[in-house]
Amino acid sequence: MKQTFFYLLFACSFLYSQESLNMDLVSNLSYSQGTNDIWGYADGSNEYALVGTVTGFSVVDVSDPSDPYELFFIEGSSSTWRDIKNWGKYAYVTTEASDGLLIVDLSDLTGQTYVYTDEFFTTSHNIYIDENGYAYIFGTDTGNGGAIILDLTEDPMNPTLAGVFDDYYLHDGMVRGDTLWGSAIYAGVFSIIDVSDKTSPVIMSSYPTSCNFTHNAWISDDNNYLFTTDEQAGCYVGAYDVSDIYDIQEIDLIQEWTGDGAMGSQENVIPHNTHVFGDYLVTSYYTSGVTVIDASDPFNLIEVAYYDTSPMSGGNFDGCWGAYPYLPSGLILATDQQEGLFVLHTPYGNYEGLGCTDSNASNYDSTAIINDGSCVFIGCTDSNAENFNPSANEDDGSCEYFCDNFDISIPTCENNIIINYGETALLNCEGSSLIFLDTNNNILSIGSNAYTTDPLYENTSFLVSAEEVVETSTINTGEFEHEGQGQNADYSGTIYNGGLLFDCFQTFNLNSLKVYTDYPGERTIELRSYNGSLIEELLVNIPQTDSNGYVIDLDWEVVPGNQYLITTNTQMNNDNFGDNNPMLKRTTGGLPDFPFTVNNVLEITEGYYSQGNGDSGSSPDYYYYFYDWEVSYDRTCVSDTQLINVTIANIDLDENKSNKSIIKIIDVLGRDTQKKSLCIKIYSDGSVEKRFTLK
Repeated sequence: MKQTFFYLLFACSFLYSQESLNMDLVSNLSYSQGTNDIWGYADGSNEYALVGTVTGFSVVDVSDPSDPYELFFIEGSSSTWRDIKNWGKYAYVTTEASDGLLIVDLSDLTGQTYVYTDEFFTTSHNIYIDENGYAYIFGTDTGNGGAIILDLTEDPMNPTLAGVFDDYYLHDGMVRGDTLWGSAIYAGVFSIIDVSDKTSPVIMSSYPTSCNFTHNAWISDDNNYLFTTDEQAGCYVGAYDVSDIYDIQEIDLIQEWTGDGAMGSQENVIPHNTHVFGDYLVTSYYTSGVTVIDASDPFNLIEVAYYDTSPMSGGNFDGCWGAYPYLPSGLILATDQQEGLFVLHTPYGNYEGLGCTDSNASNYDSTAIINDGSCVFIGCTDSNAENFNPSANEDDGSCEYFCDNFDISIPTCENNIIINYGETALLNCEGSSLIFLDTNNNILSIGSNAYTTDPLYENTSFLVSAEEVVETSTINTGEFEHEGQGQNADYSGTIYNGGLLFDCFQTFNLNSLKVYTDYPGERTIELRSYNGSLIEELLVNIPQTDSNGYVIDLDWEVVPGNQYLITTNTQMNNDNFGDNNPMLKRTTGGLPDFPFTVNNVLEITEGYYSQGNGDSGSSPDYYYYFYDWEVSYDRTCVSDTQLINVTIANIDLDENKSNKSIIKIIDVLGRDTQKKSLCIKIYSDGSVEKRFTLK
């Protein structure tokens, strides 16, 4: 065994000014080389930082957090990447250098008890150990680099192979119970994998993250929400509702603080790893340091604390690599690649400066520094109004409506109709475009000037109004133009054919739309119904486009219905471009602004993608292909309603006016009857009468 020591300098202060909010520096331990991953360990009385460095593994005593010191260092091959986890008193360290797996017995704090093994792999990117003592090694140099599963329970210093997931590469992952939440970074998705049978893991579901570069994922304590990072400049910490893994929903995205760093702006910073700690997310955020997000409401993530560990700024991979929040003391351990180990304190759940920070809100608080979601915006909240304010959350009664400017005549109808019991009624009105309703405003008929009711057994009222076309409007909707971030962002993977889902509430004409591409050639544009049936198609030879795009004239009439899909023909894509992808540009990276709505006419809800093998999905993070929709539709107004009363005539020729009551009606054979027939009425006083009953 070998042990290498090197000098460390304890930094009491910095030469640059750290930006921070609700987080304080306890201490900082600098290294003479770069650091990478961080994990923690506690033995019941003391706390330790497990630090990865470029050339090895460092164990630091942080029991006195103001005075951390290194206990021992185990040398390894040089690598930017190391990852560390522990199973009880044993630490396991992976690296992308050719060291295999380092296993360290932490009960020996001299650092003399450890072993390197390359029995199962030589290099790997990451490791996670579940509560049952299984280690999952991700991104190894074997197979596709999925996950090698090792059993640590029998002999922690000599693990055995339990199974392998090798369907595709996983960059990272975490496991709870029998579920592996894998980060397939190059596929841009998180995968939900059943590992109840370690020898045969099964993919149950997957879902794309906002920037298509899923770096890590961590499940909430109740297993209902997953939080992810995408390791690209300007990307997000994302929240996903995974309570139904077959109907996953993205529910919120958040970026790091955007103040000025010590050496420049904090825009376009890269998130690295996020960890769930109760109601909070603790995230290492490269040049922005460490951030804490309140995720008690996963639909409304709020950044409540941060500490900038790095003098660097912008969208590069310098700065904070990892942050560990699970020490019993509640302290956060963080490793900055250039600045070393940080011990930080933050008052979880007791943050200062909460309030409404939006100066446009009626309850703006100039002293607040963290927006707590309490902002009140006053305005018209009715989406049907001409002056609808989508930002308003409190209505002020100011709504104005298009049809207030038109006077539509109330229809003239035959009223006070009398029918016999059980008969239908014919409702007749003057006009050609009428709407018949019941008194609960349920539509019974549209367009005709007459309506025949169902059989009626009691007095019933109906409502009638007239509808009139007062204007034909043409409007543009959808993303106006393509926005992208270069080749990889402009085009999805070649296996994907995309499109847009939309709902139609009123008949409209889709006149035209626009596409962008660097690849000229023929495509077939398709309109399909919710069940996949083809409604319209158009073969188009699309040239290479400039920034103005290429307009495709369609002239398609769309009638009311839900979940329409506009897409391209997969077979033609395969014939012309070698795979499912039509090689038309899309918009992603947090730029799409779904939904796109034309009030009471249509709503473009989200992007759709399919791999052509039956696997498909949808997401508001992707806007596929079809920009600047031009649509025409009739604007109609409706009159006030006319009331029509239908009365049931009383034609019983034998009205009972005595005090006696009928207890039974039978026919001549003694059978119960209520129908029109010769019958016998038996009264409560014992009398009997024969009558022919018409009702």
